[in-house]
Amino acid sequence: METVPERVCPLALIVDDDVIVRVFVREVLEQSGHEVCEAENGPQALERFIEHRPDIVLLDIMMPGMDGFTACAKFRELVGGSRVPILIMTALDDTESIAKAYERGATDFITKPLNPTILSHRVKYMFRSSQTLEALRRSESRLGLAQRIAKIGNWEWRPDTNRFTASSELCRLIGVRLQDFGGTLDSFLHVVHAEDRERVDVALRQILTERKPCDIDHRIVLPHGADFAVHLQAEALFDEQSQALTIIGTAQDITDRKQSEREIYRLAYFDSLTGLANRVLFKDRLTQALAHASRYHSNLAVLFLDLDRFKVINDTLGHNVGDLLLKQVAGRLSESVRHSDSVSRSVDKEEDHSLARLGGDEFTVLLTNLRDVQDAGTVARRIVDAMAKPFLIEGREIFVTISVGIAIFPVDGESIDALLKNADSAMYHAKEKGRNNFQFYSNNLNAAATDRLNLEGELRHAVEREEFVVFYQPQIDLRAGEIVSAEALVRWQHPRRGLLRPEEFMQAALDTGLIRAIDEWVLRTACRHSQEWQQRGKTPVRISVNISNSLFHSDTLVSVVEQALGRTGLTPACLELELTESIVMRNVDASIATLTTLRTMGVQLSIDDFGTGYSSLSYLHRLPINRVKIDQSFILEILTQARPPMIVRAIIAMAHSLNLFVLAEGVEQESQRTTLIEEGCDYAQGHLFGRPMPADEFVLMLQPTPLRKAS
Repeated sequence: METVPERVCPLALIVDDDVIVRVFVREVLEQSGHEVCEAENGPQALERFIEHRPDIVLLDIMMPGMDGFTACAKFRELVGGSRVPILIMTALDDTESIAKAYERGATDFITKPLNPTILSHRVKYMFRSSQTLEALRRSESRLGLAQRIAKIGNWEWRPDTNRFTASSELCRLIGVRLQDFGGTLDSFLHVVHAEDRERVDVALRQILTERKPCDIDHRIVLPHGADFAVHLQAEALFDEQSQALTIIGTAQDITDRKQSEREIYRLAYFDSLTGLANRVLFKDRLTQALAHASRYHSNLAVLFLDLDRFKVINDTLGHNVGDLLLKQVAGRLSESVRHSDSVSRSVDKEEDHSLARLGGDEFTVLLTNLRDVQDAGTVARRIVDAMAKPFLIEGREIFVTISVGIAIFPVDGESIDALLKNADSAMYHAKEKGRNNFQFYSNNLNAAATDRLNLEGELRHAVEREEFVVFYQPQIDLRAGEIVSAEALVRWQHPRRGLLRPEEFMQAALDTGLIRAIDEWVLRTACRHSQEWQQRGKTPVRISVNISNSLFHSDTLVSVVEQALGRTGLTPACLELELTESIVMRNVDASIATLTTLRTMGVQLSIDDFGTGYSSLSYLHRLPINRVKIDQSFILEILTQARPPMIVRAIIAMAHSLNLFVLAEGVEQESQRTTLIEEGCDYAQGHLFGRPMPADEFVLMLQPTPLRKAS
């Protein structure tokens, strides 16, 4: 049905078989500011009503054919007729006629002969009342809609009578029909989870005794047995004698919020691939264990585990098989370590989560309250033996071994970093011993330690001699399919060992503090390359440079960036600095200040490996960044799940809500690209689009700058 357009003046329908009466009433109403239409009988009145949708009806009772009683009842049956005020005009002033008029739906009546002043005021009053009632209906309707959208219901409890009134939306939430709700506080408490019932009852009654608002979360049990979480808020209204008249409250379904909180918790503390504790949670548990061991003078052991030749499996069989292998390895590790050794077997268990995946193919195990340090060797042997049986993945048998390093508190270190470092050294020693074994840390570890020392010395000379080169990996606009930026990645052209990847020397660079000098060199070189490409007529692309913790938290970062841009002439918008979550979260306020200065310069900023940390989830909205990079571990999940991983979808949605762009790392297959496009991801990089390559190869992929037409 077509909507009746809004009127400047209200429309009145006059229904009377007497033309003189109609003329009289018309004149009165028009002088009062009404528009008027007329009908001389009941059927004609119904037609006029449907055609014009009047705001008020003035109806005579005594008419030939269809009388006013019948016409009034039929008006109420029409669409929109139930809410239109109907004024009965009648010479019948007997009680029976008046009662019959009200029964048939009349709003009010006025007797003939009509007094123009009374008629005018009566119509104005009825119209004003109708408007007020309609506004109230709309308000209630909108409130009900808002409550349904927000999944929130309201209630009222009168302590003096124990009367508990629930709204229709609250009844809908708790799965009870409004007419079936008992109407007492016990009726509401009955649907509260048994474990939460006393707490809710006490909280509500404390409103009366302590006069403080109630603000708690609890569970509601539905009739079929399932439960969900609600957030309950309530306050009391008091009379002049400070006596509680009533308690008014709301109950909101927070199931989605609780699910999000659980997902964020999982993202923060657990490895998305294996479900084991991540580095953050492991360090937290190790911190607690060290405090306990120091207090009670007990021993503990840290086991550092690394799969042997896992890279070969990844490169040969693909990352999908590699991920499936890691999942099975995690399961076998959990089974091989006793429950009493404080091992986490699932995300949902709140036990000591001391088996962790640090990243890649690295795992750690924490053993507490050791009676004998050799017990750590027993567990390590069990782990090594557990890997002996082949893994069956996609119909293929895969054999993998593991190397384990052991560090004991307090003899091998008294801090987290010392224990992890020494356990790592012992693990490398195990690899030097032929892999597939375990080794205790010893101050006499020579081979690995000597090799590292040599590497560190060579690294110092490499900085001085500028033996490094910069490779570039293209970053693609997913929808346009064009290169819009590139990540600058450092390589070491070692005079004897050849081209070394970052993982082969980066730890040494961090340990020696040389990472800062390397960062500065990469930054200058990347800016110079980008400017040279533009001078050669290539379309400008943004170059992303990774910034280490050492350089970011130095006092010279801003000046280093300014010098690099100034010396090369590169436009600041063509430079992007990438930082990990952990770097930014080291000192949030100082980080924000530095980032703000860089943004003011025009430099682009991004958070790398997003999702592997945890703190920035709560601080992300404060950071003046341009985009986030989803860690490749989440992108790999796309290949193993029937639908896109919830975390990927959540990160994209969260970033876009903050007006940030999203780049996905590690895209290697077309199915990943398709899924990312469907989920609204903006950019991507990975082997599907191009591996890291030298500058002279990358520049060949760039498009020439389009020629501009003369104006």
